[in-house]
Amino acid sequence: MKLSAKAPTDYWRKPPSLDVDSAPKSLQTIPAKSFTRARVTVSASWTRLYDQGGLFILFPQSAEGKQFWLKTGIEFYNNQPNLSTVAAREWADWSLLPLSSNSITVEIERENKDGMGKGPSLWIYLVEGNKRTAVREVTWAFEKDDDDIQVGVYAARPTVEGDAEDALEVSFEDFVLE
Repeated sequence: MKLSAKAPTDYWRKPPSLDVDSAPKSLQTIPAKSFTRARVTVSASWTRLYDQGGLFILFPQSAEGKQFWLKTGIEFYNNQPNLSTVAAREWADWSLLPLSSNSITVEIERENKDGMGKGPSLWIYLVEGNKRTAVREVTWAFEKDDDDIQVGVYAARPTVEGDAEDALEVSFEDFVLE
């Protein structure tokens, strides 16, 4: 599967009033209670600042109508690809882990409380062969799991430079949703 993203597209939320939700995505709706994990291998020719693509999850809205979401995958920053995760409730945060490749496998998995059932946290893993490295825990992800969530992939090209019609083509392989 491939997604194409033209500039300026992104998912980002920053005080006092910036709330961007223009990135192309392909999502599937499932009951939050049934979510176990999602995994995908993502790759592209990352060239512009903030070029990105990976897994995306939309959570139920808050009582005030605010859309909660999480994106994780590759983001091009500081002239190199990085494993990037952004979790957004009222505002977004951002974490980066430098990578040496234009392609990675990333997995998000709901916390399993030692066989006692599913917990409220969502873990993000970098997958390299048989090795999974935990890179982040989002503790609020499933605090409310009576509604549906949407899970899938996204691509974004926030930076406008040169030809605005020059799209970022992001490839997704081996997508798993359980």
